[in-house]
Amino acid sequence: MDTKTRLERTRVFAWFILIAFLLLAARLWHLQIAQGQKYAAMADGNRIRWLRTVAPRGRIFDGQGVALATNRASFTVSFMPWGLDAATREQVLTRLSELLGLTRPELDEAIAKGSRYSYEPIRVMQDVSPQTVVALEELRFELPGVMVEMEEVREYPSGSLGSHVLGYMAPISPELLDAWSEEGYYGSDYVGFTGLERLYESILRGEDGGSQVEVSALNRPVRVLERISPIPGADLILTLDWELQELAEQSLAEQLARVRDAGKFTNAYSGVVIALDPKTGAILALASVPGYDPNRLSDPAERSSYYLELSRDPQRPLFNRAVRGLYSPGSAFKPLIAIAALEEGKTTPKEVFYADDIGPYGIKRCWTLNNAPPLPPHGNITVADAIKVSCNDFFWELGLRLGIEAIAQYSRDAGFGSPVGLSMYPSEETGIVPDPEWKRQRFSRRPRSEQIWYPMETMDVAIGQGFLLVTPMQMAAFYMGIANRGTIYTPYLVERIQYPTGEAIETAEPEVARVISATSVTWDTVIKGMIEVVEGNGTGATAFRRFPYPVKIAGKTGSVQLGPGQGDAHGWFGGFAPVENPEIVIVAFVEHGGGGATAAAPIVRQFLEGYFRRQYEPEGEGES
Repeated sequence: MDTKTRLERTRVFAWFILIAFLLLAARLWHLQIAQGQKYAAMADGNRIRWLRTVAPRGRIFDGQGVALATNRASFTVSFMPWGLDAATREQVLTRLSELLGLTRPELDEAIAKGSRYSYEPIRVMQDVSPQTVVALEELRFELPGVMVEMEEVREYPSGSLGSHVLGYMAPISPELLDAWSEEGYYGSDYVGFTGLERLYESILRGEDGGSQVEVSALNRPVRVLERISPIPGADLILTLDWELQELAEQSLAEQLARVRDAGKFTNAYSGVVIALDPKTGAILALASVPGYDPNRLSDPAERSSYYLELSRDPQRPLFNRAVRGLYSPGSAFKPLIAIAALEEGKTTPKEVFYADDIGPYGIKRCWTLNNAPPLPPHGNITVADAIKVSCNDFFWELGLRLGIEAIAQYSRDAGFGSPVGLSMYPSEETGIVPDPEWKRQRFSRRPRSEQIWYPMETMDVAIGQGFLLVTPMQMAAFYMGIANRGTIYTPYLVERIQYPTGEAIETAEPEVARVISATSVTWDTVIKGMIEVVEGNGTGATAFRRFPYPVKIAGKTGSVQLGPGQGDAHGWFGGFAPVENPEIVIVAFVEHGGGGATAAAPIVRQFLEGYFRRQYEPEGEGES
């Protein structure tokens, strides 16, 4: 082989070696520089795990510092499946399902739901019993990848008391997990589902912390490399007075039992009591009965069966009647008609109307004539007298004098037909204030004769019946307006949001929602009639007879007659005290419990007696 050929081959071989080295260098650059962080993370992932520490949830207190929703320590079982071969994983999961009392499909579902990021532990079960924890620890070397951690879970010390206000916690749903995907939630997280727990979820939740833990080849922790402390959620301080909340629920439950035991209204199982401060709109008590135990809804062992039990209950204990229930207000609506008639000049405080208790068209008959046995007609009465004795005949006349458009306008000015502005989840219903246009649209698919507004329908609305629908919260706001002679504040439940240290983040300020414009003569007349309701021979006088404290009370009864097949009548009572300087407004509603005088008024009597007892018989000063 000549020299020229040898040199040519040497040159080709050199180029080959050079290109090979360049390719190797490029590959090294790609692996170590361009993709260095990725592969370093993968390498660390094989030995380092991020163990999330869930932040303690913010607590909820009443205005006097009573804990309504707190946290307690519990055990959580987590699983780290990565790095385990198929046979080991199967063995671990089979044993783990036995120890946790889960079927294998339930365990697989929990793992699939809790998985979010690779190399992170999956929370399989929370609030595990100490006995189960002991069993897991005894078998820890047979359960690679299984960890037991300490976490805090929600607890409601008073059980079902105030359940519709507080709400409950439950595992996050797939829909919420998708909607809150940017908020750092995991499929195994518990979140607020209703009430204040849901409404203030982002504030109560806090910020999670965690630890970087080095693990062995069998996914067992070896040492902690770094720890980030969680930031607890903020606390809520409510306007509720827990003693009054308990009094409201107790008064309501006891009255419902008395009504049923009397034998006539055997379906009286539900109702509402709302008490608020008329000077600010702060809600002091909000009871919707029946309620539920949020502890049982948060308990993994009971949640499913208990929720099924509640959802099948015909009394609908999950339904917050205070803000979501829609009912006719009955005669408790008559003060509004009186205000409208006086302001529009359709009557005067001194007008005497002869009530024969038969309606203008001879069809409708007042409750006195329908009583068994019938009572005498009301005879000559004024508008204040008509409020006192709840005379339908006079209010039918006032309704026709006003016309439905004027009634609807005054109703909307008083807040009916729109939310009162209370922050709550689920949000409040708006109700219905009917007028001719509403009826035309509502029955647009019906014959023309069913779309026309008739005078008889105006008469129905004038006594709080017919198409008119309100919520108990709207009624409470309206009676606040009467107590304040016009001013209605936005009702609210949260007085303050604060850090766990006590430092305030946000403090509520009373906010005027609307003002019912009326003269002092109008207010004097209407309130005079409401005072007489609970005195002398007014419709509510029996319930308030021999009230033990020197307090003047104003109120109005209401009875709602239902159509055939709809059950027994509903009962209302709304009022406030003391009349001279109102400090509490209260509305009670009893579903299918009969008339307001016999069903609802005794609840208000019992509540006000307990409320004023604290003023007139302070603890430690002996008996009255």
